[in-house]
Amino acid sequence: MVIDINKLSEGVDYQLIPSTTENEQAWWVRLLSGPYVETVVSFGNLRVNGKEEQIHFNFTIIETPIDGLSPDDVDFQNYVGSVLHDVLDNAIAKKEVVMTDVELEKTTHP
Repeated sequence: MVIDINKLSEGVDYQLIPSTTENEQAWWVRLLSGPYVETVVSFGNLRVNGKEEQIHFNFTIIETPIDGLSPDDVDFQNYVGSVLHDVLDNAIAKKEVVMTDVELEKTTHP
């Protein structure tokens, strides 16, 4: 296994933990390093724009030791986006993610 030191990595910078919300089959992300240590977030819907090579996402802060930390904080958004990028890279490499084309869904499932 090779770890890119310029990129956040599972087990080093963050860890996936099962959600403790009843009836929710989801994973939360605990940040292990950097400026947001011990902050836990949950990702919502993701949308990939392949033409612009962008990922649009929303997330919720489950818990944090940092007073006043908000999902509106742009630096925090960028950091969490870097974590999400690594999570998706790993899931795609392991073939654990399914992606659908929203436009195709609209035309085939009215």
